[in-house]
Amino acid sequence: MEVHYKMPESLEGIVRMDTVLRKKHDGTLQDYMGFYISFNNDDDRYYCTPDDAIIFGRTGADGDHFAFFTFNRSISDLEEAPVIFIQPTAFGNQVTLVARNFKDFVALFINLKEVYVLERFRFYKNKLDFMNDYNDNYLKNIRMRESDHKLIIELLQENIEGITEIDDVYEYMIESQKQIELGINNDDFA
Repeated sequence: MEVHYKMPESLEGIVRMDTVLRKKHDGTLQDYMGFYISFNNDDDRYYCTPDDAIIFGRTGADGDHFAFFTFNRSISDLEEAPVIFIQPTAFGNQVTLVARNFKDFVALFINLKEVYVLERFRFYKNKLDFMNDYNDNYLKNIRMRESDHKLIIELLQENIEGITEIDDVYEYMIESQKQIELGINNDDFA
């Protein structure tokens, strides 16, 4: 039986935010969070997009896109599906788990104020590696966009119910990777 997915309520909140950003702030979600909404659009699929992934956003760079991972369509509510990041040009590392679910993905953005750092966790040997990389490669740009981040975080909190705070991003990512086995061999895409 084919499972047809409707857009989850949390993602609908993001779509509402994008509309507000376009009308009131002369910007888009991509300007503030780094990705476009592209829900279940097969045109955004690449050779390395898992068959059971439901795409919800794309970055606009190198085919990179975010998706809900449904474990062979066994997850019927996308609010509960893990979030993966697919990077067609990251040979050997095309598919990365980035959050246990969409609300956690939003919570991670609120904490980090950057989505691309999520795909880098495979490089960190420890929390200090993560902190050094974040401080060296992201913090300066984040500080320059502080007012933008304040606005987008307020909108996220207004439009998505039930976002829990993630205090220790490194610990969250390590535990998530231990708890969720995607069953994907990135070497198959090489």
